[in-house]
Amino acid sequence: MNYRIWIGVGIGVVLLLAAANIAILAIYPPGSQHVKEPVKMVDWIVVSAPGFECRGGSGEMSPVIVYDEKSDSWLLQGDTIRSREYADPLSPGRDQYTPDIAIKGDTIGIDFLIENRAREDFADANLTLTTVVERLDPVTGSLEEEPISSSIPIAVPIGDLAVGGWCEARVTVDLPRPEPKENLRLTVTLTTPYTFTTPNGTPVDFDYRRETVTVLGTDTSWKEEPDPGSTPDPDYNRARLPRGSAVFIVQGTNALPPVTLPTMTAG
Repeated sequence: MNYRIWIGVGIGVVLLLAAANIAILAIYPPGSQHVKEPVKMVDWIVVSAPGFECRGGSGEMSPVIVYDEKSDSWLLQGDTIRSREYADPLSPGRDQYTPDIAIKGDTIGIDFLIENRAREDFADANLTLTTVVERLDPVTGSLEEEPISSSIPIAVPIGDLAVGGWCEARVTVDLPRPEPKENLRLTVTLTTPYTFTTPNGTPVDFDYRRETVTVLGTDTSWKEEPDPGSTPDPDYNRARLPRGSAVFIVQGTNALPPVTLPTMTAG
């Protein structure tokens, strides 16, 4: 009796697997490809920071800067990071740019990439520069709840950028001084303005609902506009201003290597 039951169960499993395969083939016929997800890019000034990914055996991490307390000096680990080229997948025909990282005294300088995708030329705009320093737990690599310090926002002026044009914005910020066994995270962020001025003096305000949709790897793209007469919530709108951040790990000479946390990537 038991023998016959097991034979019946086996036949049932085989039939279920066959039905599942038929269903999959009906959804994705042989030779077909999965539909590529479209990428949405807000039609505004776009700030890009380089990926700064130092790939290791267990994941990815930000570049490391070692602070020597005795000589009061900082050294960026990995010289290739200073001038590595970065490409924009949404603008494949554009020249690549380099961040040109440079440490001078107790400051670090870096170039951010600025692109005008706002459908309007602009003659005047101010980006906002902020920095945040946070302490990393030496065992888990997680951040402590409260930042050690955060800077007062600083205006970074740019101007005369035509639609589709791009330029580099150089910023310089102070480097933190970690304790010999301490790991700190320095985040440098540039945020786009809520309003810019066109060459004829007309102010243009940001609206996160105005965007371009592009299917990567194809020539397919289209524009999306907000409904006529609708007005976005000002606070909700401002919270979605495009921004870019560069992140560094600044560690003392006797600090343990920073823990690499798992990195998730979208396919």
